[in-house]
Amino acid sequence: MKDPIPARAPEGRPPFVELTLGSVVADRYVVRRAIARGGMCAVHEAEHRVSGHRVALKALTSHALATEAARERLLREARILGTLRHPNVVQILDAGVCPSHGPFLALEMIEGRPLDGLLAVRTRLPVAQSVALVVQLCDALDDAHRRGVVHRDVKPSNVLISRTPIGDQVELIDFGVASEADRDAPKLTRHGELLGTVEYMSPEQLLGTTIDARTDVYAVGVLLHECLVGAVPFTGPATTTIARRLSGEKAPLIEHPDVPRALAEVVARAILADARDRFASARELAFASLDAIGELPRLNLLESPAQGASLHDEYLARRTAKSAEPDPSTRRRHVRAPYVTPARIFFGDRHVDCRTEDVSEGGLLAIASADVPNGVEVRVRVTLPTQGKVVLLPAVTRWVRTHRSTRAVGLAFGDLPDDVVADIRKYVEIVGAPRG
Repeated sequence: MKDPIPARAPEGRPPFVELTLGSVVADRYVVRRAIARGGMCAVHEAEHRVSGHRVALKALTSHALATEAARERLLREARILGTLRHPNVVQILDAGVCPSHGPFLALEMIEGRPLDGLLAVRTRLPVAQSVALVVQLCDALDDAHRRGVVHRDVKPSNVLISRTPIGDQVELIDFGVASEADRDAPKLTRHGELLGTVEYMSPEQLLGTTIDARTDVYAVGVLLHECLVGAVPFTGPATTTIARRLSGEKAPLIEHPDVPRALAEVVARAILADARDRFASARELAFASLDAIGELPRLNLLESPAQGASLHDEYLARRTAKSAEPDPSTRRRHVRAPYVTPARIFFGDRHVDCRTEDVSEGGLLAIASADVPNGVEVRVRVTLPTQGKVVLLPAVTRWVRTHRSTRAVGLAFGDLPDDVVADIRKYVEIVGAPRG
C-alpha cells in the first residue's frame, strides 16, 4: 500500500520544516541539541514534554522532506525497528508524522561512542576485544535475519559502544536502508542505485542481485578486518576496489603477529566474493571467531564501567582498586563521558567541522572532517550537554591522529566559566561515569 503522507503539509498549512533547537515535534518532544547529521536524516536529542524522558529524535533534513521516497524510507525504518526486540539493536519508542516537521522516529537515547571514532583514536583494537565486539554485533544481526531483515549498511559509524553495569554493549543503529524479505514493501531502490557504504558492500550488493544474511556477514567480515589491522581488505580508489571485488579477487590473508592464523582465515572466508562460500549466517561467523581465539572475552573498550552496578559488584570493584594500588601519575585528572554532538574548531582565520566523541571538565575528543594543527590554541563551538546552550570555548590541541580519512583530535580546555564546568560535571554524573 502506498504511503498516503504528502510531500508537503496539508493544504492551508506551511511546508514541513527541518528540526532546529527548540522545535516541538508532534506536540510532545522538545529538541534540545543536535547529535548527528547525514545526507537524508538528522538526529537530535529531545525531551518528552510531560515525562522529561530523553530520546534520540530522527527526522528528515530539509531537502529530503520534499521527496516521497525519503519519507517512505523513514517510516519503513520505523516498521522494521518495531519488529526487532534485541539488546544489541537500538530500540524504537515512538514514531509518527508531525504536522510541522514531517515523519520522525523517537529512539532510545544511547550514551555511547561510535566504533569509527574509537578506531580513529586507536587505529586497531586488541584481538579479544575485536572478537567480543563482533560476537555482539552478530547476535543482533542473527536476530534480525531470523525476522527477515537484512541491515545492508553495517559499518563502524553504525555501531555504537555504550556502558552497562556488566560491561560494554554493542548497539546496532540506522536501519534506513534495511530490506525486508517477507514484506511486499514499496520499491524504494531505483535500478543502479547503491545503498550502503562502498568499502563494506558485498559484490552482490554492488551488482544489485540477491541480498540475504550473507550480505551482512560480508560487511561484518570487513569490519572485523579493520578492527584487527586498522585497514579494510581492499584499499585505493573506489572504482578500482569495486572492480577487484567484482572480479572475484581474494583479499590477502591477514598477517599480523597478534592475529591468530585461525582468526585470519575466519575473516578471509567471511569476505569471499561468492556468497555461497561465506559463512551461511551471522551465528556461524560468531562461533567461528570464538573458536579461533578459544575464549569468550568481555567487551571493555570504554575504559571505565558505568555506575548502576549492584552494591556487591561496586564493593568488589573498590577492593580490587585498593589492592592494585595504581600509580597516581597514571590517573586521569578528569573523568570522561561519551558525548556525541556536532562542533566546530576555529584556529587562525580557518575552521573545521567535527563531532565530539567524549567530554570532561578538562577537554574534548573530536573527530574532524579536515586537518587540524597540533599544539595550537583554538576555540571550540559546541553545545553544552545539559543546558543545550551553544558556547565558544578556549582550548589547545594536545594531539592529532589520522586513521584512513578520519582525524581524531584531543583538545584540552583553557579556563572555563563556572557554569560551563558545572554543566559538564552534571552531565558526566548523569550518564553514569564514576568520579572516584
